[in-house]
Amino acid sequence: MWKAAIAISLSLAGVATMTAAGNAGDVSRGRELAERRCASCHAIGEADKSPDPLAPPFRNLYRQYPVDALQPAFLKGLEVGHRNMPLFVLSPQEVTDIIAFLHDLNPCGKPSSDDEAMARCFAPVK
Repeated sequence: MWKAAIAISLSLAGVATMTAAGNAGDVSRGRELAERRCASCHAIGEADKSPDPLAPPFRNLYRQYPVDALQPAFLKGLEVGHRNMPLFVLSPQEVTDIIAFLHDLNPCGKPSSDDEAMARCFAPVK
């Protein structure tokens, strides 16, 4: 139920704030930020398991939410998901970087001849 409410509110927020975040995102900075701030609970790689079973792997977020629509929540301080998730606030550039990293995890967002990547693209969320 909370997922639907979050998805609706994030979708309504849209991507209008995307331009407010400034420069283009840097995938490597986004990955470093995820390693530092998120990996203690969330899986941030292509195949690892989340240390907290209630924390969704980052590689699946694009299946649950429009990734760009997460930007307003990141900008105002994310406090959603699982009950142990801490409140945190990111700078606009950090938000842009983490969104770039989340897009990079999405095998559906880029052309590929990699059969495994395409299988992940269309596989059900676990």
